[in-house]
Amino acid sequence: MICELLLLTLKLQSQMSIYQNIRKTEMFHISDEQLLKQMADGEGQAFTVLYRRYWEELFITAAKALRGKEEAADVVQDVFFSLWNRRNKLNLQDSLAAYLHTSVRYKCIHYIEKNITRRDYLVLLAEVVIRSTSTNVEINLQLKEIEQTVNKTVAKMPAKMQEVYKLSRQEHLSYKEISDSMNISVETVKKHIHHALHLIRKDLLPYTNIIAILVLFHLC
Repeated sequence: MICELLLLTLKLQSQMSIYQNIRKTEMFHISDEQLLKQMADGEGQAFTVLYRRYWEELFITAAKALRGKEEAADVVQDVFFSLWNRRNKLNLQDSLAAYLHTSVRYKCIHYIEKNITRRDYLVLLAEVVIRSTSTNVEINLQLKEIEQTVNKTVAKMPAKMQEVYKLSRQEHLSYKEISDSMNISVETVKKHIHHALHLIRKDLLPYTNIIAILVLFHLC
């Protein structure tokens, strides 16, 4: 099965340059329901058409949420692999488009939860807190609590670690610039950042799900 999927993926990638031609074929105009039935019978071309039909819009949704093209492509690929693997078990209550978009959103949430202390997501979280105009009192309280949690964690860090972290995250200096500024090695800078992010991630664990959802729907 894995080999089959890999071969199918390679075939799809090799056909990207002829996407416009596929649009003109009769098969491309077949409904999703009909294509799903054909796919359930193992028809690879039906899967190819569905892949072409929805890949771009799913990729855009994932890229907005994850702020990275490679990560977005991986998420969308996983969604389509899952679709192929479950082709004989699918029992959709809604449209295929809704199913695929929901799958992408959940995978994005899972990805964000696992990578919550990456620089991009922490910066984005801060922006969400600062720019939030939500009228929901509970959400605003959660956002404020998250902001205070991060600030308290940073305040408890050893002096040098705290300085390195602030220069990296608040001043946006590179490791080399921090190294020169503090007269320490780049490796020492990396260690301070690594330990700082570990501390923040640990304190944010109770909030990871709500952070992931807020980040995702703020972007999408």
